[in-house]
Amino acid sequence: MRSSLRTLTTISLSALAGLVAICSRSAICHAETAEEFKPIKEAEMPAGFPTYTSVGQIEIKNYPAYRKATASGSSEFWTLFRHIKENRVQMTAPVEMDYGDATAAKSKERSMSFLYENSDQGTAGKKGAVEVNDVPAMTVVSIGCRGSQTSAAIAVAREKLLKFLEDKKDEYAVAGPLRVMGYNSPFVPRDKNFFEVQIPVKTVKAE
Repeated sequence: MRSSLRTLTTISLSALAGLVAICSRSAICHAETAEEFKPIKEAEMPAGFPTYTSVGQIEIKNYPAYRKATASGSSEFWTLFRHIKENRVQMTAPVEMDYGDATAAKSKERSMSFLYENSDQGTAGKKGAVEVNDVPAMTVVSIGCRGSQTSAAIAVAREKLLKFLEDKKDEYAVAGPLRVMGYNSPFVPRDKNFFEVQIPVKTVKAE
C-alpha cells in the first residue's frame, strides 16, 4: 500500500512538473509573440507620422501638424467615409477616436476622425455633418495594444499611461483628451487588431 502511494506521489509530482514546464513555455511563447507582433498595414499613415508603438510598450511620440475630418454619433464612421469619398480624400490609418478627459474615472468615445494624407489637402471648416480641423503639432505618451478594442482594454491602457506620467510628473503633464488610434478594420481578425491609446502631454518647466 505504502509502495503504491509513493508511486502515485512520484507520478503526481512528475505530472505537476510537466505542467509547470508547459505553462512556462507557453508564457515565454506569448511574450515572444508580443515582441515579434507586427501590425497589419491596411492604409498609409499621414505624412510625417511616427511609426507604431510596440505592443505593451510606453513611449513619448511627436506628431507633426495634420488635418482631420471629425464626426460624432452612431453613424460617424459612414458619415466620414462618405465625406472622404465625396472629397476624393485617400483613406489613411490610424483612425482617431476622442475619449475626453484623460484623468476621468470613466470615459467613452465622443467623436471619430479620419486623418487627411497631407495637411494642405482640401480646406478646413464645416462640411455638412463633418468638421474639418487643422491639428497643431503635438507630443503624446503612447502605449501599443493588440486585440479587441474594448472599453476595458482602453481603461487598462489608460491606467498604465497615467502611472507612467505620475512617475515622470517632473517632466510631463497631461495636455489633452485621451485618444485611441485604431489601425485596423473589422476585416482583420481580432487577435491581429492593433491600436494605440494615447494622452497628449506637455513638458513641465523647471522652476
